[in-house]
Amino acid sequence: MMPHPTEARWQDAVQNLLAVQRPQQAEQVVRQQLARNPREVLGYVLLGFALYQQTRIEEARASVREALALNPAASEAFYVLCLIENVAGQPAARAAALTEALRLQPYNPKYLGVQARFLLHQGEPAASLVAAERGLAQNPTHAECLTARANALHAQQRWPELAEALHQLRAAHPTLPIAHQLLGREALRQEQFVAAQAHFQEVLRLSPNNSVALAGASQAIRRQLWPGRAELAFDRYMTSITEGMKFPRPQLKAWGHFLLIIIPLSLFCIPVLLALAFEKLYWRLHPDVRRLRNRPDAAISYAHQTFYRYGTVSALALLLVAWLPGFVWLLLKLGFPESSLGPGLTGGLTVIVMSIISVIKSATDMPVPEKSPLSWLLLAALVLAASLTTACWPATWPYGPPLSLLLVSSLLYSRFRALQANKTD
Repeated sequence: MMPHPTEARWQDAVQNLLAVQRPQQAEQVVRQQLARNPREVLGYVLLGFALYQQTRIEEARASVREALALNPAASEAFYVLCLIENVAGQPAARAAALTEALRLQPYNPKYLGVQARFLLHQGEPAASLVAAERGLAQNPTHAECLTARANALHAQQRWPELAEALHQLRAAHPTLPIAHQLLGREALRQEQFVAAQAHFQEVLRLSPNNSVALAGASQAIRRQLWPGRAELAFDRYMTSITEGMKFPRPQLKAWGHFLLIIIPLSLFCIPVLLALAFEKLYWRLHPDVRRLRNRPDAAISYAHQTFYRYGTVSALALLLVAWLPGFVWLLLKLGFPESSLGPGLTGGLTVIVMSIISVIKSATDMPVPEKSPLSWLLLAALVLAASLTTACWPATWPYGPPLSLLLVSSLLYSRFRALQANKTD
């Protein structure tokens, strides 16, 4: 059985037990005190906090309300109630409790630190920083206020001030796990992977079950190996392209790299898909297959017939690809978010490929054209080159891409009408 602490020391004993995450023992001490003095307001507050640490939410809430019934001006009870309602997922009740605690003690750094943390979670880093600074004005070494200030500065990307804030946090609390965790995060951002690994391993020494530190240490080790460094270099490269393409000041170099990546990938994917579709249909034109299907031999050679039949379709595929750069440029100029480009391009390419496959199937059943498609193939290749040029060359803006889009659209309409007419005939 635990010894009974003296009347003057029971509060310190409970506070120490709660600080080292031993809420069951703290609960026993508080209940013993309440048995001796059932109107002890602080006893109900500390009991509520011990039950809160055990995630016994309803019991904790009832205990705190008992404290408020005895003393409606107990600011610490409102503070604990705020923590309880936060865990219970009641933001309105949480905000009301914290507001009341701050009304009673507007300069309490503990309350201001919690307010700064909640504001940061709500996506308000500027307001969070203000609350943290108010708390630090009362207690310059308050751990939660120092932590909230560092997180708020990180969210606002104020890197020089963040370095100073982290230095103050570490100097004030050298054995605090969150201090080393934030230092490790900043070292990762600066690509100081050895230092990041050391900080995260220190967190794991102080708090072995810290999942964030475990993930951070693993990432720091990964980045020190050559595959991780290569991936990081690729990420930086892709980020430079994304940032450089942003309007209203796009960079020609970034657009050039974007087109060098996207267009070849598009051109590579479409021929692969076309080749798969072509394989499904090409065998039907073979003389042996035609005889099996009771169809007469073709008057022209197999290769000649294939080129004439599918050359027009290939020109159409090039025109469809040439239509994309101008269309993407126009969407960006109209203000469409860049985040929608990935899914949009994927969907657009899917529609294009399905359209080309449909045209190939139609071309298989149509008579062999009498005219050579070579001129259309050359024209489509030239139009594709012009479309890429106008999209990535700012000197042609703002008229070049729309005119290119209009020209390609007209050619596509003409080709579709011609194919439809041949199918009708």
